[in-house]
Formats: sequence, structure tokens, C-alpha cells
Amino acid sequence: MTSAALHPAAEATPPSPRRRRVVISVAVLVLTSVAVGAAWALYADLNGAVGQRAFWWSLLFAFLPVLPLTALFVWLDRLRPEPGWLLMVAFLYGALVATYLSLQLNGWLAGLIGDRAGATPRSAVFIAPWTEEVAKALVIFLIVIWRRHDFNAVVAGIVYGGLAGVGFAFTENVVYYGQLFQQVLNSGDGATKALDAVQQLFVLRGLAAPFVHPMFTLVTGMGVGLAVRYRNVGVRILAPVAGYCGAVMLHMGYNTIASFSTRNGLPAVYLALLVPTLLSLVAVALVARRYESRVIAARLTDYSAFGWLKAEHVRYIVSWQGRRQARRHVKAYGKVERQRLKAFQRTGVDLGLLRDRLVRGVAGARALPRERDLITAMRDLRGRVVLPSGTDPGTEQMSSSGSSW
Repeated sequence: MTSAALHPAAEATPPSPRRRRVVISVAVLVLTSVAVGAAWALYADLNGAVGQRAFWWSLLFAFLPVLPLTALFVWLDRLRPEPGWLLMVAFLYGALVATYLSLQLNGWLAGLIGDRAGATPRSAVFIAPWTEEVAKALVIFLIVIWRRHDFNAVVAGIVYGGLAGVGFAFTENVVYYGQLFQQVLNSGDGATKALDAVQQLFVLRGLAAPFVHPMFTLVTGMGVGLAVRYRNVGVRILAPVAGYCGAVMLHMGYNTIASFSTRNGLPAVYLALLVPTLLSLVAVALVARRYESRVIAARLTDYSAFGWLKAEHVRYIVSWQGRRQARRHVKAYGKVERQRLKAFQRTGVDLGLLRDRLVRGVAGARALPRERDLITAMRDLRGRVVLPSGTDPGTEQMSSSGSSW
């Protein structure tokens, strides 16, 4: 008996394609308007401090770490990729909206404590971490609300938080590099010395520590990801709060190091504190992804018990070795078979994740119709996909006993 048979009253009619297109169109329009408005507000605020020549050089230096960091988070998300447009939303939000909000909040709060002449170590340590982390984390909560019944738990929280941090660091670096370049130019030292000064700052911000903002915000993402896995109200409240506070503490510690360490002592502090923290968080992210794959495999076993899927095929859906083996095997069969295999793997992962949400009781009313659709797709694909087992996909026979479809 499937979960649909256990809860027949919970079924709901999915939204019509037309309504879905309207909702997506409105969302795109709103997001585009917000992004353009934030970009214009940033330009208006920074136009006097960063000249055009300084801007283009700072843009180049700030962009260099973006691609490798983004690729890292996309790689982490490859088992069940989040929608590409939402990944872009997270990045642009961090680069535009979160940066603008932080600039305004930091300036206002710094003025309240008497730092009216610009940023000081006091405001950098005690104000910036709180405002910047809440500004960056807001996009994670918005995405959870938008996709509350289809949010891929901890790994998704890490990816969205990390990309928001990458975007934020990009714009922040544009500001720092551009202001430094412009200041040296205004002093009369010339463009060569200005470029040398930016290169020195790039070594510190773009090469030695380009990961700090993504590292901070992914901690909040972990907390949000844990919250969506549980029905318990206490966990749903405390996990995001703990994640946010952890991000703030890390941010506060880094700003303290940057503000008070001497230039000669900074490398030692960096190696002793920052690198171990980074490695620990990377290990946690990899463990979370490994745990996710094991959960999916366990949930798919439920469907193999009912005859929807062969038990030996689960590894070709979830296991990294099995997925690679299946894709290498299908290369010789052409593009159509490769696409069919990808659809089979994606359907299996989606079904395993949905089953997990059903078992934990955090799925919404649309989960059961979605489960039925995924089972139907799996039934269609399982007899046609070419897998390394050697089974002729045209002759595969499977039992459907014990099911309700």
C-alpha cells in the first residue's frame, strides 16, 4: 500500500498550466524590478566614490573568484539540481539587494553609535555581521516560502546561502577595489600605483579569503535546511536562529581578525583559525550531501518493495559511482537514450525526496498527486531506459502487487 492509499483525502488538484505561467511571469517581473531598483540605488550611492575607470578595474578583479565559487556550489547540488533561475535569483539578490540593504543599515546603525566619519573596527565587528547576515539570509527564507513543499532540505539551504554570499562578496569587492583605486588616483599617484594597490588588496580578498561571505551565509542555510525537515515547532524556530547566530559569530570573528591583526601576523591567524573553519564546514556540507543520498536510497527501497523499481537499479539513481557508470554505459546509444537516462535518474531522486517528506509528515496537499505522477513516469521509464545490468529494456517485467495505482 502506498502513501496515497493511506491518505486518500489529502489529494489536491494541481494548479493549471495557465495559472502557473501567470504566477511565474509575475514573479519574474517583480524580481526584475527589485534587481533593477537595487542596482540603480547602489549606483546612486557609490557614483561619487567610485569613478568610471575605477569601476571597470574593480569589476574585473571582483569577478575572478565568482566562477570557481559558483561552480563549487553547483557541483555540490548536482544530485538533485535546484532550478537554475532560482540559483541566479540567490546570486543577484546577494549582489544587489542584500548589498544595498547592508550599506543602508550599516551606515544608519554606525551613526547611532557615533561612527559618523566612516567604517571603524567597532562598527565592523559589532554592527556589520548582524546586518549583513540577516540581509543575505532573507533570500533563503523567501525561497523556502516559495517552494516550501519542494525545498531540498540541508543541501539546498547550503547552496542558496552560499550563492547569496558569493553575490554579496562580488559587489562588496567592487566597492572596496573601486574606492581604493579612486583614492590613489585622487592623491595624484597615477593609474599604475592605483592598480598596484588594488592588486595587493585582491590578494587578501580575492585569493586568500574569497570564500568568507559564502561560508558565513551557508551556515544560516544549514539551519533553514534542518528546519524544513521537521514538523516540531521548536526545531523549526531554533534551527534557523542557531544557523543565523553561527553565521554572525563567524563573521564577527573574521572582522575582528581583519581589523586588529597586524599585516605580519595575519597569515598565522588565517592558517590557524580561518582555514580549519572552512575545512570543517566543507566536511559538514559533504556529509549532508552523503546523508541525503542515503535517505533517497532508503526511500526508493519502499517503491522497489512494491514493484515500481528494481532494487538493483537504485544505485544507478543515487550512488555517484552508479550514476557515472550508467551515463558511461549509455553514451554509445545516442542523445535520446542519454536524455532518457537523465530523466530516469531525476525522476527517481524526486520520488525519493518526496517519499521522505511524506514519511516525515512535512509534505503539503499537492504531494500525493505529485507522487502518483512520479510513479507513473517511473513506470514508463523503467522499461525503456538502458542500464548497465544488461537487461533488455523492452522485455523487463515487474510486479505491481501491493500498490494502489
